[in-house]
Amino acid sequence: MNKKSTGFQIITTLGTRFAVLFGAFFVSVLTARLLGPEGKGIITALLVIPTLVVTIADLGIRQSTAYFIGKQTYELKAVTSSLNFIWLMSSILCTLIVGLLYWLQYGDRYSWWLMGIMLLTIPVNLGIQYLRGVMQGKLKIGSINFTELLKTGLNFGILLLLVGLWKWGVMGAAVTQLLMAVFTLLYSIRALKEIPWGIHYNGPIIRSMVTRGFSFALALFVLQLNYRFDVLILEAYTNVTEVGIYSVGTNIAEVIWQVPAAIGLILFSKGANARREQDSIDRTTRLIRLLVPVLIVCGGLFWLFAPVIITTLYGTAFAPSATVIRYIMPGILCFVIVKLLHSEISGRGYPLFSLNVSIVSLLINVGMNLLLIPKYGAIGASISSATSYTFAGLLFLILYARREKLKLRHILVLTRADAADLKQRVSGLLSRRRQKAKQREVGGSSSA
Repeated sequence: MNKKSTGFQIITTLGTRFAVLFGAFFVSVLTARLLGPEGKGIITALLVIPTLVVTIADLGIRQSTAYFIGKQTYELKAVTSSLNFIWLMSSILCTLIVGLLYWLQYGDRYSWWLMGIMLLTIPVNLGIQYLRGVMQGKLKIGSINFTELLKTGLNFGILLLLVGLWKWGVMGAAVTQLLMAVFTLLYSIRALKEIPWGIHYNGPIIRSMVTRGFSFALALFVLQLNYRFDVLILEAYTNVTEVGIYSVGTNIAEVIWQVPAAIGLILFSKGANARREQDSIDRTTRLIRLLVPVLIVCGGLFWLFAPVIITTLYGTAFAPSATVIRYIMPGILCFVIVKLLHSEISGRGYPLFSLNVSIVSLLINVGMNLLLIPKYGAIGASISSATSYTFAGLLFLILYARREKLKLRHILVLTRADAADLKQRVSGLLSRRRQKAKQREVGGSSSA
């Protein structure tokens, strides 16, 4: 199979995602077991603000970098040197903002050493984000996949050492986040060693990258806020134990999001490099039709076996997380549509198409969270999220179909042609593998 083909890249990226997912399960279980609900809640609460601020401070530069490199709008060295300048400025500003927010919200609650370590992760994670954009623009999907595998392995190994063996507790979990990011950044730099680098202020290019990137960032920030804001409200109105219960439940449910996240990476990169928009639309709708039955089956299995999964992996202390999974699962499945279609249309240069849907969905989520969380805690947060995700998925699907002049069944319903095409591709792949096996057997016999 051609390593640059969409099919090969999706298969390898999905394989990477599931490997990362498997590792993330171990990390999540290890963290929960070692820290307990309270410690898990502290780490989750401290990570929320940097994650949100990095998302907006990214300025969509990752996507705009991939877009400009894919479209070959500017010379490569001009883009990368401008990218480094943007990284330096945004890292300084972002760290100062998060430090201020930490002081206002957690200044008298957590150690400044702990919060300082989390602050140091910001410039490193921004660097990883920006380099990922260069990889996407150059269609270096293999390097992106290896980066994800490396990050997961480092997370597990360092956490086991610092928290499991050395008993550093919450501080060890924070240091793990920093070291994991540093080593991942070093590999990303090495993977792009053939790229010309430098640091230079180029006004026109920087303005283009920021202007284009801001639209990407705004759309992504609202999406991120839609499924992160509930943690902030939970932490404010309840306690860190409820945050820990909710985070475990949503982490399990969001396993399904690994599929659209993997495919969205390919769809964005292909869309940025596409010379004809209709090719990108056809590719995306075909993939969604193939994925819908799989997602429904996986979601049903997660819903059914949620109590067993939670108590087996995390222990009885996290048993309420199973109810969180069951409430939020329908919304998670619907939001898959948003993530896939948003990736495709953003890659073509229209990231703001999803903004209105995301804003309305966010308002619904925030309103319901404020109403339900004080009374029902983590369960109220899961009900709120499920409602807003479902609304966003259905509305985005309708608007996308209207924009591209498609019928809803053309996006959602698997056709005979899809099944025949999939069967043909699988048969061709198996046939090529059999031929290669025979060739190796013949070669072995000749050598003997």
